[in-house]
Amino acid sequence: MDARHRGVQIMGWLSLVAGYGLALLLVRGIFLGITRGFGAGGAQAFWILLAYLLFFALAVYLFDVGRRALSIAKGSPRPKARFGWGRMLLGIIFLFSFAAQHFHLIPARFNRLEPSNQTEAVTMTVTSIVICAGCILLIISGIWRGFRRLPTESSLSASE
Repeated sequence: MDARHRGVQIMGWLSLVAGYGLALLLVRGIFLGITRGFGAGGAQAFWILLAYLLFFALAVYLFDVGRRALSIAKGSPRPKARFGWGRMLLGIIFLFSFAAQHFHLIPARFNRLEPSNQTEAVTMTVTSIVICAGCILLIISGIWRGFRRLPTESSLSASE
């Protein structure tokens, strides 16, 4: 096995362990959250469960990426995913975290950053808008990847 395949195999195992570990931590957090009542109001429990679901989807994605990398390292690559699931998931998680922080959907255990003057307030607002726009573009590019036409073998041989 050459160094490239060994690197892919190591990254695959790291991704598998990260996905599995994140899933275990989330299951533990859900169990503790349910037994302690999430420490929030009834309306906030929905948003907390949605956050757990998003991060569980991240754990599943990491697990799948690890399995794909290990199969590539073994020499039997699986077909590529049609949609850009990683892009979409990353954009959704960032948008959700911004919305949860902005609308106080989940009780925060830390003090929020507050601007000390008008210039900082405008800069923080512009930065938030740019980050949200970037996340929306990330989600759209992941969806776009699924709907674009991929060249088939027959179209490639006809163009030659």
